[in-house]
Amino acid sequence: MRLLRHSSVAVAALALALSACDQGLTEINENPNAPEDVGPELLFPQGTVSAVQTIRGSGWDLHLTSLWAQHFAKIQYVDEDFYEIRPTSNEGYWNTLYAGALQDLTDAERRARNANRPNQVGPALVMKAWTFGAMTDMWGDIPFSSANKGDSGVTTPEYDTQEDVYAGISAMLQEAAGLLPGTGLGYGDSDPIYGGNVARWEKFANSLRARYGLRLSRKNATLARSEVVAALTAGVFTSLADQAELHWPGDGTNDHPIYTFNVTGNRDDHRISRTMVDTLKRLNDPRLPFYAQLPSDPSVTTYVGVENGLPSDSAGKLGLSKTSQIGEFFGYTADAPSILMSYWEVLFIRAEAAARGWTAEVAATLYADAIRANMQWLGIPDADIVAYLAQASVVYNPTRGLEQIALQKWISLYGQGSEAFAEWRRTGYPGLTAGPASITQPRSVARRLTYPLIEQSLNKASHDAAVSRQGGADITDRVWWDTP
Repeated sequence: MRLLRHSSVAVAALALALSACDQGLTEINENPNAPEDVGPELLFPQGTVSAVQTIRGSGWDLHLTSLWAQHFAKIQYVDEDFYEIRPTSNEGYWNTLYAGALQDLTDAERRARNANRPNQVGPALVMKAWTFGAMTDMWGDIPFSSANKGDSGVTTPEYDTQEDVYAGISAMLQEAAGLLPGTGLGYGDSDPIYGGNVARWEKFANSLRARYGLRLSRKNATLARSEVVAALTAGVFTSLADQAELHWPGDGTNDHPIYTFNVTGNRDDHRISRTMVDTLKRLNDPRLPFYAQLPSDPSVTTYVGVENGLPSDSAGKLGLSKTSQIGEFFGYTADAPSILMSYWEVLFIRAEAAARGWTAEVAATLYADAIRANMQWLGIPDADIVAYLAQASVVYNPTRGLEQIALQKWISLYGQGSEAFAEWRRTGYPGLTAGPASITQPRSVARRLTYPLIEQSLNKASHDAAVSRQGGADITDRVWWDTP
């Protein structure tokens, strides 16, 4: 029923990267029998897989951003759904990304530069930009220019403003696109995203630049327009084959991380959000059977979502067997891909740019093409797509085009919680409300992560300066680009 599109990445290379994630560089350096210098061919896939595991895995997306975007909801162990974040979890995200993924990617970049290998430098820069982008969107000001420089004696890195982080991400992506496709050695089968296809890494770099450029639309529309137009002109994704996906082998050892949590771990914590179910039902949307499963109780014959932010006892009373788990492909399939950036997101970016008058393209056409691409990727029959696009509630209306684009983009980002949460904050669509047990006062949907407690202890001066500069860093405070 679903269109499973596997890239040319070698399963063996991904398995090597996954197994290597358990072997930190510190251990390698402490082992006199191990090589003292690890090459980019190991560091890059290791860093890439680690970043995707954290951001698209059972920690960040499943237990945090997909809840806050109201794609998923929790029916048991519901703390994160009403914004009670365990300090150890928050610290774990921060440390895993900085000390794990970003350190590996930084080391891969440095070694590739030293070896004059532009086809290895470029992808490392793209993955660093993707990782830093997800992090700054959740934490605001973060260590960026002085991050991962412990070998230079930087143990208390300063926090860059989010404005500077975004400028740095753009510069990183422009450099990457300029290097690719270059000459000489690439990653080949060690590349877990594109299997060594450097031309697609170039498109990914430009597409990411468009993503982060559009993020500034309400903060600095002039800069947003400049970034988006430049990125589109440079060359972005042009088909589903271009989009950035990490395909998990599904071999029982290297499975999709959410599958590992739900199936291997025998957990049953999550359900599709009632917000998503109600939205899809209202639009008669054929994606509902893909996004949710029918309740296991045979007496319940419709899809039943769970309200976000319920108290534990209220959530439990709804019944595990009478509510809908998230779709099989998004949480119960071992070899499902993790999407870093999709072709349909690029189409929505182009549609919004056209609707804003930034380009001469036709917004209505791109809007419909974006919906179609998302549905085709899921494997929805063409006849159902045509019928959906013909509905009065879906047909593009220029008088409310930006709202329609935002809503459909939010729907299509299912399974990409960090992006859905960022887009909701940027656009305000759909209108989300906090659940009854929300700890925010006054009650409202969370807008960011607080900084890890360990930063307040080990990097206090930099932490305190960042909090002061932003006017606070509580979960209801806004990051720089999140303008009312």
